[in-house]
Amino acid sequence: MATGKLTIENPDAMASIIDALEQVASESVLRQATVAGARVIFEEVKLRTPVGVASWESPKKGETRYPGFLRDNILLAFDKERSVEGIRSTYLVTWSKDAYYGRFVEYGRSNMAAQPFLRPAYEAMRDAAAKRFGEVIDQKVKELTNGK
Repeated sequence: MATGKLTIENPDAMASIIDALEQVASESVLRQATVAGARVIFEEVKLRTPVGVASWESPKKGETRYPGFLRDNILLAFDKERSVEGIRSTYLVTWSKDAYYGRFVEYGRSNMAAQPFLRPAYEAMRDAAAKRFGEVIDQKVKELTNGK
């Protein structure tokens, strides 16, 4: 029969493990894990981004856009507005301002069929990204608790 009494034989070790677990839940570790997962999706997006066959002039700045410009301007960016310190870190996979036409490629226009690459990349890699997130957390737990 249980008496309801808890005995801790090594309170210093217990305290160090609790401290280590607090560090795992820190902003730094959450960001590291989140960016590791986001990087999985980022790499897949870059692989799936359509590449044109010819250069063209940008109407806004008169600059030339070369084949692969959109792919080369895919970004992985921290979203401060959607993140909550110590609770949630949000990263976006998107295109730069210079590659604004990425939205037309992804969603299409009245005179252009959509060539989706963001959503399919996310759908294909979301489980792998979640797995990578978990791997980083597991690794940090092992590092901070000395494998205990």
